[in-house]
Amino acid sequence: MKRIIKNILIFLSYFIYSILIKGLLFLININYYSMSTNNKILITFLIELSYIILLIILYKKELIKDLKDFRENYKKYISNYIIIYLLGIILMSVTNIILSKITNQDLSSNEIIVRDYIQKFPLYMIFSSVIYAPFVEEIIFRKSIKNIIKNKYIFIILSGLIFGLLHISKLNINEILYSIPYIIMGIDFAYIYYKTDNIFTTMTFHLCHNLVLLIFQLI
Repeated sequence: MKRIIKNILIFLSYFIYSILIKGLLFLININYYSMSTNNKILITFLIELSYIILLIILYKKELIKDLKDFRENYKKYISNYIIIYLLGIILMSVTNIILSKITNQDLSSNEIIVRDYIQKFPLYMIFSSVIYAPFVEEIIFRKSIKNIIKNKYIFIILSGLIFGLLHISKLNINEILYSIPYIIMGIDFAYIYYKTDNIFTTMTFHLCHNLVLLIFQLI
């Protein structure tokens, strides 16, 4: 029960951590919302960096165990599950093509925002996309949920659904439809994590996935 409560609180912290930090800043007369865009990016970077550190502290024992295992077995994990990862990429791509035809919209609002930030703040987006997102999202949407839910199928489906739906920037039918490709990748990563029981496997796939997309955007 203590383990479940701990992981529920950690999962919820993903949604409130930034709000709490901004609230604390407000108490010392630093208003995040009235800052310049550059200062907002700096504060956001520091918030994300501090959250990574917090998660490392909270999951220290599990991360050390997984890292040791990954160092010894990474070749096996990568070679055994790269086909599953690539299958997710194919399904995600096909779904995006179908959705673009159905909605007459090439990209989701979330993707448009991300691409705009990559052009305007490339250094921050390198950190956010390649370090923060793979680490934090795999901890929150894979490890914490798996520590709460032991049933294989419920964990995989729920992990994918939450991961995908939280990539919605606007609440309308097109954006909900565009969450499907993200749900597919969320389910893909959740399956790989369940099979390997090592969070660094999905972190590696997630990192490589985001890095390739980021490089394409920068080019």
